[in-house]
Amino acid sequence: MKIYITLDYEIYFGENHGTVEKCIIYPTSELIRIGEKHNVTFVFFVDCGFILKLAEYRIKYPALEKDYKLITDQVKELSEKGHDIQLHIHPHWEDSFYNGEKWIINVNRYKLADFSDDDILDIVKRYKKVISDITGKKIFAFRAGGWCLQPFSKLYSAFKKENITLDSSVFRNGFFSSPQYAYDFRNAPDKDIYKFETDVVKEDPAGTFTEVPISSVKNSPLFFWKLFLLGRKDPYMHKPLGDGRAMAAPGYRKKLLTRFTNNPVSVDGYNSHLLNRSLKRLKKANRQHMVVIGHPKALSRYSLVMIEKFIAANKSENSFSTFEKEFLK
Repeated sequence: MKIYITLDYEIYFGENHGTVEKCIIYPTSELIRIGEKHNVTFVFFVDCGFILKLAEYRIKYPALEKDYKLITDQVKELSEKGHDIQLHIHPHWEDSFYNGEKWIINVNRYKLADFSDDDILDIVKRYKKVISDITGKKIFAFRAGGWCLQPFSKLYSAFKKENITLDSSVFRNGFFSSPQYAYDFRNAPDKDIYKFETDVVKEDPAGTFTEVPISSVKNSPLFFWKLFLLGRKDPYMHKPLGDGRAMAAPGYRKKLLTRFTNNPVSVDGYNSHLLNRSLKRLKKANRQHMVVIGHPKALSRYSLVMIEKFIAANKSENSFSTFEKEFLK
């Protein structure tokens, strides 16, 4: 089994976006420590729009110079240590700004598909260049911010022109709809890898693009009630390391606490409790790829312990790999 532990490297996007040090730098440094101890590398999908905004405002606001240097230095360090650095786009940064005290984040255009065709190409080109300039390596893989990849037909031309050939945004049976963002993966192939062309949930064996979906898990409401209670009972171990709060998703929490839901396999917080169970299920189904998602900002002390235990218990019989190692031609 090829196991890919993938991290969306970003701050929070709500009113309280948190600090770079606590949302990104510290938790990522803990992942680096675990990786070095066990000789494994991770995939980091870096929020390039944030780096561009830091570069834009750091001249006027010296405090942002520190944030810019912390992030660019760490991304370079990750790349030099063999971690895979790939493209993560949250295009709402195009409409967001820094007011001298905090980021004012405008999510009216949260999806890449909300922009014109010319703007989409410009965003993909500029955001990709930010990462390739830091790492000096080829950028070919993508994860959509908020999983908002649809309709892919609007992104098709830009991705083809910029040689983005691999995506890892889909998770089986995932579905959410709100005014700001939406995704619908209910018709995606029940596979751990497939080709596609203009529709990310429609397999096309001759397709230009490769989808390596995030592995999925079906959770009961009891799982999320336990997560909620653990956060109250033992906040030191179970509260996120990041010091911000997630963007509001109307109805999402109620849905998790009242019905069975399909979710990505994750290392965030108490979700890491399900890693070994998910691996066993995938092996039973004869899958060859397990993709795990996470966010440095949403890691907890508990999840760091569980990530290390998961790697230690499974590294001898499986390969903890990266998209760069497996798919870069």
